[in-house]
Amino acid sequence: MKLHQFERTIREVRNAVLFHLFALLRKEFIPDPRQSINIEVTSLCNLKCRFCAYQKKQTPKVRMANERFADYVEQAVRMGFAEFHLTPVTGDVFMDRRLFDKLHFLENHPKVKSYAFFTNFTIPDRQAISQLIGLSKLTRLTISVYGHDLASFMAITQSNAKVYERLLDHLRFLLDNLDQCRCALEIGWRSYHQIPRGLHSNLLGLLEQFKTCGIKVRRSQVYNNWGGYVSNEDVKGLDIDINSRASYKKGACAMLFNSVMIMADGTVNGCPCRDVDASLKIGDLHQQPLAAILSNGNQAYMRLIEEQQHDRYPLVCKNCDFYKSIYYYRSAPGGQERPPMSLQRFKDVAAQP
Repeated sequence: MKLHQFERTIREVRNAVLFHLFALLRKEFIPDPRQSINIEVTSLCNLKCRFCAYQKKQTPKVRMANERFADYVEQAVRMGFAEFHLTPVTGDVFMDRRLFDKLHFLENHPKVKSYAFFTNFTIPDRQAISQLIGLSKLTRLTISVYGHDLASFMAITQSNAKVYERLLDHLRFLLDNLDQCRCALEIGWRSYHQIPRGLHSNLLGLLEQFKTCGIKVRRSQVYNNWGGYVSNEDVKGLDIDINSRASYKKGACAMLFNSVMIMADGTVNGCPCRDVDASLKIGDLHQQPLAAILSNGNQAYMRLIEEQQHDRYPLVCKNCDFYKSIYYYRSAPGGQERPPMSLQRFKDVAAQP
């Protein structure tokens, strides 16, 4: 058994004990459901990463119109939401050619506190990066970097040398202008288990420079299974692992409460990160307002929660390795989050318009 597999097994045993203990005590830790919401500005991507479900998804690959985006934000702030996450389920925000229109709308909205997103950073040019780092309400920008040199980048992303060189140029430009960056910056680095000892590449050199400047570079070689969509067969020949084991589950997933996703086509889905085909759909903003969808009067939403409370999970949830139980308390970085609530308190909040 590999070290990461052993560590995961230990965590699963610990979690199982805690989940059952707090379930027995009827103690839930539900994150504030009106603090932040996810809006997918586009479901398109310029990469075809081998570990990602993007190429297998059946849901539409579209961009959200600015008018729709503004409408959804207005509905959200009327409900008390002030924080927005724009990372697509699969895709990159910069595939939306009107992205900065949307960002400036958030910047100028008096009731929007903050927003954040991930990007593979291969699309925006230097002018766009200059705009990006000057935004005042963008609180966190996470750059996803794949591979450790040209060969590994192309193997993982199924892209080309031109895109790789563009990434390097963008990283260099960002390094040169770090003093202008107003948001918290982090790099999520996904590469192989083994990087040849003594290897020197332009990408590795840039990552080291970011570390020297105090920027977090989080490395990962184990990849999520996208609710069973992706397996080790999909990454055959690459020195990475897809986690084939589903997480141990007890009770409803916490993301059903504080992380619903407004998808690019107007679908409202219960999962923001792994349900690429919206099998946990709880509404459609073309047919209902957001307040009605995120309400305890929405039978589809309440039924989904109730089913999971009885440990009955849809297929994508059964296979998911990203599950977070409401019977486990997770504190937010910096202690900025609002206190967790009980399931009954959530229903009371969901009764409010």
